Amino acid sequence: MDTINKILQGRLSGVSRTLILVASLALLPCIFLPTWRITLAAPQYPDGLALTIYPTTVQGDLREVNLLNHYIGMREIAPDEFSEFRFIPFFILRFLGLALLAGIAGQMTIAVLGYLDFMIFGVVMLSTLQHWLSEFGQNLSPTAPLSLEPFSAKFLGLTQIGQFSVASAPALGAIFMGLAGAIGPVVLFLEWRRHRTSTT
Repeated sequence: MDTINKILQGRLSGVSRTLILVASLALLPCIFLPTWRITLAAPQYPDGLALTIYPTTVQGDLREVNLLNHYIGMREIAPDEFSEFRFIPFFILRFLGLALLAGIAGQMTIAVLGYLDFMIFGVVMLSTLQHWLSEFGQNLSPTAPLSLEPFSAKFLGLTQIGQFSVASAPALGAIFMGLAGAIGPVVLFLEWRRHRTSTT
């Protein structure tokens, strides 16, 4: 417990500060890069259809996907209706700012608070994505031209929906965020080892 308190209250080593600054650089392009990608494959669409989710919008074959959604009674995907897109870039900037502050000031407390904030954001966003996928798939209109059992597409992996195979996976932005997040445990381990060595 004493070692943990010393780590949390102490200053970061030069290596740890450098790693945190690298994490902040990894977060910067995430404001503009695609975060998630959902692809639909079926015999009638040999090239497939794709939706790419950015921090501020959804792009890709939106018109074609919404046309398919109409036939099965699913509500239209309208990017402007998702309130999350209005604040996600600000959260990313906040994480970037906290990482820069921790790296420059060398304070472990700031680094831990920033990392916890970042991890909570990740869990909430993935839960929100799964919520919307389920919301769209479970609330099908009973008067739709085609009858389909309600479904919940997975936010990660493959889901079979009628003739369509729907694949969902992280895009480059989420991969960069994952790499930035992976630096946190590395910094904690380095600081733990440094303090442990200094007390032996």
